[in-house]
Amino acid sequence: MGGILFVCTANQIRSPFAERLMREGLHARFGPVADAVAVTSAGTHATPGRPIWPEAAAELARRGVSAAGHTSRQLIRTMIRRANVVLAAERTHRDQVTALWPEALNRAYTLREFAWLLDSCTAAELPGRRITERVELLSALARSRRGVLGPVPPDAMDIADPVGGTKADFARAAFEIEQAVAVPLRVLSP
Repeated sequence: MGGILFVCTANQIRSPFAERLMREGLHARFGPVADAVAVTSAGTHATPGRPIWPEAAAELARRGVSAAGHTSRQLIRTMIRRANVVLAAERTHRDQVTALWPEALNRAYTLREFAWLLDSCTAAELPGRRITERVELLSALARSRRGVLGPVPPDAMDIADPVGGTKADFARAAFEIEQAVAVPLRVLSP
C-alpha cells in the first residue's frame, strides 16, 4: 500500500493537520494521480471517531484546506508496516512507532527532522518518474542524510502539542507543520 503516515497523540490536531496539508499539496502538484499515494494519520493514544479540533480546522481553513470528514484513529502496527515513511509530531511518537514495529526505524522520523534532512535536497536527487515511486524512495533519501548534517538541538525536532494553549499556540504549531510539509512536497515535485 505504501504512502505517508503522520502520527501524533490523539490524532485530532497535529497529524490530521499535516495529513490534510500533504494531501492538498500532492493534489496541487500532481493532480488526480496523487490519489495513488496513501496519506493517512493516526494517534498513539487516540480515541477512535473523534473530529479534528476546531482550532486545527480553523488553521486549515485559513490555508484553504478542508478538515471535513476527519475522524481520529488509533495507531496500530499494520499502519506502520504499510507506510513508506512515518512522520511523527514529536520524538516520543517516533519512539512509540518503533516500539510497535522495530523495523520502522529506517523510515520513522519526526516531521521536522524529515524536513531538516531533506531541506538541501533537490527533486533531481529523487529517482523515479511516478509519484508512487518517488514517495517510496523519499525515506531512503532522508536516511542517507542522517549523520551527514551537523547536530541540531533535539527539541528543535518536535512540534509542541497546542492542547491547553492559546490560539497563538495553535497558530505556531500549524506554521511549523506547514513549513515542514513544504520540504518533502518540494523534493517530490519533478
